[in-house]
Amino acid sequence: MYFSQYRSHKKPFIKKRNGLKKNPGGLFGGVIRFLKLAAIIASLVPALYLMDKGYGFISKSHILHQADNFLKVRSVKIKGNRFVPAEELAPYLGRIEGRNIFRIDIRDIANGVKRHPWVKEVSIRRELPDTLWVDISERTPAVYVNNNGSLYLADEEGIILGDKTENALILPVVYGIDLPKGGTGNKSPVEGLSAAIEVKREISSLPWIDLSTTGIEVEERGQIVLHLKGYRIRLGRGGYLEKLKRFKEIAKNLEEKGIPYKEIDLRFDNQVIVRTVKVI
Repeated sequence: MYFSQYRSHKKPFIKKRNGLKKNPGGLFGGVIRFLKLAAIIASLVPALYLMDKGYGFISKSHILHQADNFLKVRSVKIKGNRFVPAEELAPYLGRIEGRNIFRIDIRDIANGVKRHPWVKEVSIRRELPDTLWVDISERTPAVYVNNNGSLYLADEEGIILGDKTENALILPVVYGIDLPKGGTGNKSPVEGLSAAIEVKREISSLPWIDLSTTGIEVEERGQIVLHLKGYRIRLGRGGYLEKLKRFKEIAKNLEEKGIPYKEIDLRFDNQVIVRTVKVI
């Protein structure tokens, strides 16, 4: 409201001999001026209200627009990946850059990333204002699987990870298994693979076995034959660690006697079959 100093337009009292004389109509003129001012104020109130409403709408829209730009995803950071490059995971993340960080369904993105055969677990968190962190836990390769001349990696659970032959890993190679087509990312239904992975787990603790030159052959009914440098051990099914300890004692006895061997069969509890090498 605007205020100004009020100046009276009344004529001053003039002292005359015949008494005082007032300005006629003074009170009526003041009333008229008051009514005019009230009418002007009344006409301005709707206009001011509409202007305020319009300005408020523009102001809120502008603020929301600025906030949306401020919270757009501009960076996606991936950690925990050792075997899988970040570029390879990008298609599994979907289109998230440029979207509002709070409008992204984190659970949906995590489920998408888990479709990659190497990803076992994944967690995603927001880092305001514009960054998403993707923390993945990869599957651990256990063995190579020789499938018709091509090498595939499988993890401890028997999940086929794909033909990652560019990563030179110190792992044994499993033979005698035919993998189903399109099995990458799925658990192999072949029973013998689980047995081979169990053997790998046991021999990993034995310092006298070089995993890089070890082959694990799966025969009929899941019978395991361990191929080492220069000889092989028929382990059969189950009790692998005990059989390997038993083999170590037998091998020591044969070496002390100077008897070369090429195969030791430990499939039976009450007998050992040794195939020796003929010395010419």
